[in-house]
Amino acid sequence: MIARNDQGQLVYNGDTFKIVLQRYSDPERLNSARNAAIYLGKSDRDNTRRPLSIIKQGHVIEIFRGEYAEFEFIDVDKTTYDHIITYTTRNMRVAGGNRALTSDSYTIPSDKIKNSEAVSQAIDNSMWNYKQLIELGETKQVARSAMPTSAKMNPFVYQFNFVTLMQAVFPQRIWEKGAQSNTTKVIKGMWELVHSIDSELWDIAYDTFGVPAVEWKTVRSKLNKNKITTNQLIDKLKENQLDMPLESVLRSMFGAQKSMW
Repeated sequence: MIARNDQGQLVYNGDTFKIVLQRYSDPERLNSARNAAIYLGKSDRDNTRRPLSIIKQGHVIEIFRGEYAEFEFIDVDKTTYDHIITYTTRNMRVAGGNRALTSDSYTIPSDKIKNSEAVSQAIDNSMWNYKQLIELGETKQVARSAMPTSAKMNPFVYQFNFVTLMQAVFPQRIWEKGAQSNTTKVIKGMWELVHSIDSELWDIAYDTFGVPAVEWKTVRSKLNKNKITTNQLIDKLKENQLDMPLESVLRSMFGAQKSMW
């Protein structure tokens, strides 16, 4: 799913889209190591494991805000584009958009569809209306008012700092339930790309901000809400006879996520 293009860049090939990792600022974690040493007043500025410890120990992860990953998105639909640009702490956005360019195809929603033929026909009709306005001489920016939100955007580039990826983009779009499926697929592609560069860093980010952390919050909420006593918990553990680490057991029993949608 991930390959290198002719320019040597990593490319994630999705089912209907592509993401190119144009730049990744600190692949060897050297800059983060220096900043971590300064932050903690240490002299060994080449300790590349110290940034990982900062995340594990719950310190402020500000040292990662200056690091970034820059992605080029190709054939991503307008809905996903809109979801991506909601992150106002992004570093950079470069996009031609539909004021200067036109969209020529669309993506079918990957959420559960009851009548795929009817959905496809409705989107086809919207695309026809959009293209018809252009053929009638309307400007691209006027015609886009009739463009379906599933229309594929022309290539665009976004740059995100690591803190935004760790604390907002990945949790809200792939680690918590509720994101639209096409958006989830694209953000998963972004995750796969950065993870392929520095798996240690992003595994720790997942453990700290990902599904385990989200489920643990749910565990605490349910235990408090239901006023479960120690004896009740012991009885539940005996009933399930689970030979697993206690944290995993509690998450399996009380940590199931539900989407607000």
